[in-house]
This record gives sequence, C-alpha cells and structure tokens, in this order.
Amino acid sequence: MVSEKIINEVKEFAIGESKKYLSPTPFAVQLSLKKGIELAKKLSARGDIVALGVLLMDCQLGVAVKERRIKDHVDMSAEKTRELLQAMDLDKSLINMVVKCVKEHHGSENFSSLESEICCNADCYRFISVNGFLGSFRYVYPEMDFHDFITLIKEKVEEKCNALSLDICKKELEPQYKAIKSLLEKYQD
Repeated sequence: MVSEKIINEVKEFAIGESKKYLSPTPFAVQLSLKKGIELAKKLSARGDIVALGVLLMDCQLGVAVKERRIKDHVDMSAEKTRELLQAMDLDKSLINMVVKCVKEHHGSENFSSLESEICCNADCYRFISVNGFLGSFRYVYPEMDFHDFITLIKEKVEEKCNALSLDICKKELEPQYKAIKSLLEKYQD
C-alpha cells in the first residue's frame, strides 16, 4: 500500500504541472481523481494505484502541448511517472502497474488491471460528463482559435465515449454524452 504522504506528494506535483500549463486543468485533474477513487471503492480495486495513475496519466500533457507534441503525451507521461516513482523508492511492480495505468488511459482492448481500466474510465469524465464538459470551458486555451477548440472538444468527446469500458460508467455517462453530443451538433461556424 502506498502511503498518503507519497500520494499527496504526487498530487502536489500533478496539480503543480496542471497550474503551470493548464493542460489538463486543475479542475480536470481533481474531477478524474474524485471519480477514480469513487470507482476504486465501488469495484474493490486498489485506490492507491488508481490515485497515482489518475494523477500522473497526463502529467506531461502541458509540456507536450507547449512543445507541439500532443500525440507523445502518453509516452512522455509514462516516462515521467517511472522517473518520479523510482525517485520515491517504490516497489518496481507497483511502479509498473502505475505506468501501465498511464499508458492505457486512452483505452485498451485488454487492460492490464482493473486499476488501469478505472483510470481510463475516470479520464472519460473530463469530457463526457456534464461537469467535465462545462468545466473545460473555464480554461479555454487563450492561444487556441475557438473553432479549433470546438473541433478538439468534439474529438475528445468521441474518443472518451469509445474508451468507456466499465458498465457502471456507461450507465452514468451515456445520457450525459447524448446531451453533450446534441449540444455540439447545434454549434455552427
């Protein structure tokens, strides 16, 4: 079991990166963390692994956006996760579990663990829950053209809908996804 002290240190790092780059936003990180912990409890998964996975899954997204390497953010985040957790002297098998959570957070045909699947599904709440969807508008990237922002949101909504795998999440998010999709269909340039 990972100590609360370590989880808090990782949270401080993740929120710090989030505040620095606003990608993902602090709101999005907190939303995924809350849903991940909630799902871990409901599904009897390891909450410590889920917390670390959710906090670190996009820890290099801001750097990737800044460097115009957004497609590399998963690998960049996985590498940073391994580096950070090794420096905390955590067990190698635990580190590997968290790294797999990071690598699989956009979806997988065969998740390596329930914790990894929970991290993926918790990430979906950022885009296909009403809270996550509305929360994203609070932090529109100032340099991004609004049309490009809407295109990005449409892509992420579909990506996250396709990544959903847990029935408990599908049941909760399906009506919200339909409402968001309907709203986006009404957008016109």
